[in-house]
Amino acid sequence: MRWDRVLVLTTCVVVLAMYLFNQDMGRDPYSPRGEGRYRPVLARGDGHMLYLMARSTALDLDWSFDNDLARFGDPWNEPRTATGRKAIIHPIGVALVWTPLIWIAQGGAVVANLFGAGIQMHGYTLWHQRFVFLSSVLFACGAVLLGRKLALRLFAGPWSSAYAAVAILLGTSLTYYATFMPSYSHAADAFACAAFLAYWALTIRRTDTRRWIVLGLLLGAAALIRTQELAMGIVIAIEVVAERKLRALIGGTIVLAVALVLLIPQAIEWQVVFGNFTELPQGARYTRFEAPMIGELLFSHRNGWFATTPLAYAGVIGLCMLPRNARLVAIGLGATVIMQVYLNSTILDWWGGAAFGQRRLCSVTLPLVVGMAALLWRAGRLVARWPRIPRLAWHVVLVLAALPFVIANLNHVGRLAHGAGADTELDADCCRNVPPPLRGPARAIYAAIGNPFELPANALFALRHGVEIQRWDRTVGNYPLAPAMAEVDGDRLYAQRGMWHIGSPNVEPFLVEGWSIPLRTPRMTFRYTLAPSAVLLVPNLLPYGQRVTVWLAPAGSAHVTLRWNGTRVADAILPAGWSQVSFDLPHMELHTNELAFDAEPAAMPLASQLPNLLAPIGVAVGDLEVAVLAAAQQQ
Repeated sequence: MRWDRVLVLTTCVVVLAMYLFNQDMGRDPYSPRGEGRYRPVLARGDGHMLYLMARSTALDLDWSFDNDLARFGDPWNEPRTATGRKAIIHPIGVALVWTPLIWIAQGGAVVANLFGAGIQMHGYTLWHQRFVFLSSVLFACGAVLLGRKLALRLFAGPWSSAYAAVAILLGTSLTYYATFMPSYSHAADAFACAAFLAYWALTIRRTDTRRWIVLGLLLGAAALIRTQELAMGIVIAIEVVAERKLRALIGGTIVLAVALVLLIPQAIEWQVVFGNFTELPQGARYTRFEAPMIGELLFSHRNGWFATTPLAYAGVIGLCMLPRNARLVAIGLGATVIMQVYLNSTILDWWGGAAFGQRRLCSVTLPLVVGMAALLWRAGRLVARWPRIPRLAWHVVLVLAALPFVIANLNHVGRLAHGAGADTELDADCCRNVPPPLRGPARAIYAAIGNPFELPANALFALRHGVEIQRWDRTVGNYPLAPAMAEVDGDRLYAQRGMWHIGSPNVEPFLVEGWSIPLRTPRMTFRYTLAPSAVLLVPNLLPYGQRVTVWLAPAGSAHVTLRWNGTRVADAILPAGWSQVSFDLPHMELHTNELAFDAEPAAMPLASQLPNLLAPIGVAVGDLEVAVLAAAQQQ
């Protein structure tokens, strides 16, 4: 018996069992569906919208979603498009995949009802969704199995490839989107991308026309599920450059042409629903190709890829360890990961909204499996130098090393069972998902060096701003101005406002030096500056011109200078009482900025009434408002 195969098969059975025990039903299993209210079954959030697209395609035979949203719930009050129809902005690909499954489930319901099952025939039932979303389990397992097959073919042994498949299946975001949130498209996306990449790598020496056509079909299928997966074609470009032959260039052209032909259904759906197939329905500002936020996407505590799923970090490192005979494959898979990281970092909500880790990077599941297998393969060659140590001992060491990360991931998944929403905001708890026996050591490591899987980003942040390394977790990913998705297009963005109350305890992670404790008056909560220069960190999400307004009041000093990243942006002679000081930043820098308040300190008559403060005191700082400039409307 091949025990490595048993291990992989058992893992897939575990994932299947987790899916089958997913009794969501919106915590309301008995109320009828289809009565005009949003009552989830298994589909929730974006998954609800995707399923309605599939239901409309399969049962109504149209792409008019008005009746679907009216009947089964429109939780986000979807806007109407230029065609007068209700909008659902998601790609059509996964709906097309689910359509025949809904037909099969509907046929099964007809037969079951002959025996008194009483299944409603509108299609939004547990019967239908349980059957349709089983595909997410199969897609997730299929993606890692393709990665294992590729690793076996290129270099890996049975155990290194098996452990790699198990680690990625149970230790990344894929676990969640195959089990407790199977209505999202990420498991299908993982498989579609894995199929394209695996076929490319396994046939890399072939130049026949059939190969190019199949690659085009696979690439087009992946792009139907998520449009940005068209960028997976970078591996074809790399192969064309490496071959330097006309045949390869012609083949690459065939791949692109076939993929674009396969995207025709998407273009038709966009034209029918939105009246325009040349623009993304999310809006032109949804992605900012000139403004990637790669450090945040990889290392932030707010769903950062490496921070929340460290096994992905190991898999990416492993891509650098493939043997020489697989160099072109290594370059292609590495370029795929880089391209996907870049593209996802340009999306407005790079953290993925209500997401489990970096859900959009399920697309690179196959490269992670191959990279993890390469890492374990290299480790196996290293430990072979100590033949006196039994092989079983090395297996035990490997399992013990990887198990905490798998358990942490499963703990996190378990907290989101039965329809609990995934994280939407910054969560600075370092060790909530760590297994209890290891929680103490994990906290000690965190107190000493921060989260090691956020290196080097958290260390560079600490050095730049002169703060402790843990400050990265409490600040990066929290923004004073973060517009809703509905406001990122057209003329609405420039009118967006964001407010921070400087006196609030919630702002304390953003205070660097020179600040008093919070104080409150009937008009405002505020802080005094206690040093010649007090610094406030201001993270920024939007690469557009912005206006910053600060409420200031004089204490011992009537003059204040404001500096933005060291550059003077405002000087003010403050009158008595509170007043606003504003300045414009036509070219707003992304990431975390420093706003410094320079004011000459002086002794305060109120100092005796404020025993917790240290005189001398400079200027009182109240609310900070950030607004997008009207000029950004024209950009």
